[in-house]
Amino acid sequence: MGKSGRIVLRGGMVIDGTGAAARRADVAVVSGRIVAVGQVAAEPGDEVLDVAGLTLAPGFHDIHTHFDLSLLAEPNHLDGLRQGITTYHVGQCGLGFAPASPPTQAIFRDYLAAIMGEPDLPPFGSVAEYLSLCKGGKVNVVPILPHGLLRAEVAGMSRGPLTPEQLDRMKALAAEGMQQGARGISTGLTYFPGSEADLEELVAVSRVVADHGGVYVSHLRNYTDGLLEAIDEACEIGRRAGLPVQISHLRPQAKFRLRAADVLAHIERWRDRGVDVAFDLYTYLKGYTLMSALFLPPDVYAGGVDAAVALLRDPAGRLRLREAWADSGAGVPPASSAGKMPAPLAEAHIASVGSACRRGVSAPRPRFEGMRLPAFAASVGKDIFDACIDLLIEERLRVGVVGWPIEDADHQAVLRHPLCLIGSDSIPMGGARHPRASGCFARYLGHYVRELGLLPLEEAIRCITSVPARRYGLSDRGLIAEGMAADIVAFDPAAIRDRATYDQPRLLAEGVRHVLVNGRLVLRDGQLASPVTRDP
Repeated sequence: MGKSGRIVLRGGMVIDGTGAAARRADVAVVSGRIVAVGQVAAEPGDEVLDVAGLTLAPGFHDIHTHFDLSLLAEPNHLDGLRQGITTYHVGQCGLGFAPASPPTQAIFRDYLAAIMGEPDLPPFGSVAEYLSLCKGGKVNVVPILPHGLLRAEVAGMSRGPLTPEQLDRMKALAAEGMQQGARGISTGLTYFPGSEADLEELVAVSRVVADHGGVYVSHLRNYTDGLLEAIDEACEIGRRAGLPVQISHLRPQAKFRLRAADVLAHIERWRDRGVDVAFDLYTYLKGYTLMSALFLPPDVYAGGVDAAVALLRDPAGRLRLREAWADSGAGVPPASSAGKMPAPLAEAHIASVGSACRRGVSAPRPRFEGMRLPAFAASVGKDIFDACIDLLIEERLRVGVVGWPIEDADHQAVLRHPLCLIGSDSIPMGGARHPRASGCFARYLGHYVRELGLLPLEEAIRCITSVPARRYGLSDRGLIAEGMAADIVAFDPAAIRDRATYDQPRLLAEGVRHVLVNGRLVLRDGQLASPVTRDP
């Protein structure tokens, strides 16, 4: 920054986040705020960035990510800055780490290691303590309260409904977390222990969140043949509790006779009934899940990871799980169909294993990462169930899998809908992790907006800036306007693109030249400006 303390971005085309047409303007920044937009006269000591030929936009908001720990372990976070992301929302799918006591947090650190890694970090328990650790990083962090974590804090990893006393404790934890800066509550209703929650529990805790202006964010109870009913449950929670509903990673699947048009019309009918419901999606056809979710019911985690592994080691317990898997239609009984495998399993590949989960980042790709499940099973000489269950035992359930593509037409229909926001659903772990962590937003602006023309650039920018900022109560962000926080991205709309692939998922995006976060220049000419170092 120059001696005047002012940064001037000169000569760019400003897309201000409102949806208005791009216009040529300079932008001046002082003390973390935008102080002028228009023709800015030079002052002695200004630091001037020539952005002629570039577009200036507000910083992008990734409203669904699992970078809860990696944002602390890797504070520079070049993956996101090279896409223009300046704000991350964590605590998604009911899974996270604050607020929680040390014993509960230890359970969830073990439970979620395949997703979020095991970095060495300073201790934290409350939302306030977590946000304090985030200070000094390159990006903004917005915490969402993870319902599953709150449930574990009051009831452990146990099954069944909460007692009135436990529910009161959960409500008190939610109120405290909201007071300390959380912006909503998330549920993961296919993950234990959130899967144990009933409607009354979810409405009760959501009312507390509503009292503090928060949002109900839901990984739904069913994304397959019961998707519409799961949407109804989320919207009913929003209606009864009186707060906005954000449906996470909406992926209609034609094989379940659910085309995007029908699902979107169903959501619009809830809007007509007065429920403020919207949804988000990432920009790739394939998804990600824990390998355990392919073969095991959520309640296998009752009692924690050690109890789950013990169940898998027990021959009788393992046989029951195998039979349940086969009966569910997800599996193919090997005795009657040797060599056959359901298409979703045949197409999936192993993204991460436990040996890649140390200290928050992967070492060189360990064994099995990147292998499709048929090749993996063949390499160990077992059928698919036994191969995967044995790997889960060996790795203490710390295995992630990428697969399950949806049809491109349905994907595009969701992305172009005016209620659709963008959330990368990023998983940091694994040498063969999902490429969305490094490319989601660049792919949105490059492939879907520029190449396919899914929506105008100005509208796309609005959907990843001002709309999420308003929805989550971030009143001073999401716009390029005087007085707003200076989160600004300078990018080339003709060049922005993702480079990450399923084979090389960590390749950084291209086309973003400069990024300011809170008025601080953190990316200059595509490179980190003054990298942050943080010792564990």
